[in-house]
Amino acid sequence: MSQATASIDIQAPLKTVYEVISDFEAYPEFLSETKQVVVEKKSGKQARVSFTLQLIKKINYTLDIKLNPPHGLSWSLVQGDIMKSNTGHWKLTEDKKGHTKADYAIDMDFGAMVPRAISNKLIDSNLPTMMKQFKDRAEEIA
Repeated sequence: MSQATASIDIQAPLKTVYEVISDFEAYPEFLSETKQVVVEKKSGKQARVSFTLQLIKKINYTLDIKLNPPHGLSWSLVQGDIMKSNTGHWKLTEDKKGHTKADYAIDMDFGAMVPRAISNKLIDSNLPTMMKQFKDRAEEIA
């Protein structure tokens, strides 16, 4: 298992940040590694979403996502071509200035196909860029 957490302060209201993190189909517009997103189904506070990322190689996976508007969301893996597990969450809190603190956590396992040292490096090197891309998108919209 590879685990990582990150936090970032975003100069945008909580509602705006939530809209950005939950607009899955827009991810390819601002997340450089995300090539395709398909919302397979969405009802109420649940969604099933398939992602295609281009990291070292193309990775396809599907997540069940539980929405907790406007405070965040959590997910778990349904299926993936090389992932054995993928769970995590976004937790959003708004400060007195109307800015949002976004906390992100992920716990991922690629199995025997990808050694832990490589998966840790993959997550650690991509996470700061991803967080900045979410921040930039929310601040641009705000």
